[in-house]
Amino acid sequence: MKYYFYSRTSTVLQNSARQIESFKSHEGFDTSRLFVERIQGNVPFMERPEAVKMFDEITNQFERCTVVVDSTDRLGRNLLDILNTISVFKKNHINLKSLKEGFSTFLDNGEENPMANLVISVMGSIGEMSRNQIKTRSMEGIKIAQALGKFSGRKIGAVQSDEKLLERHQTVMKKLQKGLTIREITEITGASSATIIKVKKVMLNRKLIS
Repeated sequence: MKYYFYSRTSTVLQNSARQIESFKSHEGFDTSRLFVERIQGNVPFMERPEAVKMFDEITNQFERCTVVVDSTDRLGRNLLDILNTISVFKKNHINLKSLKEGFSTFLDNGEENPMANLVISVMGSIGEMSRNQIKTRSMEGIKIAQALGKFSGRKIGAVQSDEKLLERHQTVMKKLQKGLTIREITEITGASSATIIKVKKVMLNRKLIS
């Protein structure tokens, strides 16, 4: 088993020393597998430079790996992003260990941890409630805006510019350049196959990939 350690603080002014100190007493600690990120928590995990670097290193080998975090909120500020990251880890057989919450997603024998699944299930239920609340508020906002004549929806024929598309999906670009399939990229990044196909088409037109 190889261990990777991921630390995140929101700004350069915040100190990651406390998280790193807790890592040092953990089995298999190695500074060469320590990834320290200084970025806002609302940036999706798979769009963070150090997180992507760590993920690429892990998925390029065949040895079983565990990512150790101080707490699950290091993965993202909102529950939905945390759940998505855990899902991507599980699909790629990466064990996640949270020191604060005290669980690992996989057992030592490689099987899924039922207790961790229970915790994640509860988190998922809360996340579903959050999604429904967001949808409800959005619909209410749209109805109010429509009543005031301030919302007409997206203009027919409006399209996202190629530059904006590539800018928003840099992680997808990198995976395409690595030769990963659309299905693999969907599982890793959570992006839809339609989005990946659009990005791939633009990259082919611009000869960024062959």
